[in-house]
Amino acid sequence: MKTADPVRKNSVSMPEPNIWKQTCQIRSYEVDSHHRLSVLSIFNFMQEAASRHAEALGVSIQQLLSENYTWLLSRLKIKIASFPVWKDRIQINTWPSGAQRLFALRDFELQDKDDQAVAAAVSAWLVLDVQKRRPVRIAPFVERLKPLEGDHILPDTLDKLPGLEFRTHEKKFVVRFTDLDINQHVNNASFVEWLVESIPVRVLNTSVLAELEINFLAEAFYEDHILAACHPLDSQYTSFHHSLIRQQDNQELVRARTVWRKVD
Repeated sequence: MKTADPVRKNSVSMPEPNIWKQTCQIRSYEVDSHHRLSVLSIFNFMQEAASRHAEALGVSIQQLLSENYTWLLSRLKIKIASFPVWKDRIQINTWPSGAQRLFALRDFELQDKDDQAVAAAVSAWLVLDVQKRRPVRIAPFVERLKPLEGDHILPDTLDKLPGLEFRTHEKKFVVRFTDLDINQHVNNASFVEWLVESIPVRVLNTSVLAELEINFLAEAFYEDHILAACHPLDSQYTSFHHSLIRQQDNQELVRARTVWRKVD
């Protein structure tokens, strides 16, 4: 096992079979106003674990860029059973889990200090030709990932979500420099943050996210103007349909569906 940042007291490992395990203690800036691990932090944890694992396998973004390729997250579904709080220790497990058409698949599991499941996710990734900005055949890259065979951690398929028909709630954002990732476009976690922000505050104050399914459709860049819109799918406001749109050209960037669970 090798040790990461000693200040954070993280540890990472990649035992056989090909599962990357990374532990960390939740910091104060990784929780929300209710002291629970934030959705943004969950996405950041998963992205960091996936990136570290890809690097260990020789197919990180930095390594692919030298070949004129890069990874793009296209679809993801996550179910969250509980939310750890500040100072809790969690473990993020991730592994390549096969291929589906143009997608390389990757699964995630978050566990608490008692090894109980906190969240589970399945994701689908594209490899993009950097110059042509088009996806390429995934098979050669999947071979390098050495995916695990067997069932996914969630049985759900990652399908294309329908478009948003009604815009009941809206909020506007401008892409900041700090929203950009190493691909020089908006980080996926920022997209997630914006779609959650479009939810009515009374829901955010009384509920936690139980499920999120998201399609990333197009890139966004510095100073783009983003409209985050959503519409409740039931009268109790427990599920929503979402869309993120770039206002300059009306390009839809993200489609999503969220499910919310009431808390005391």
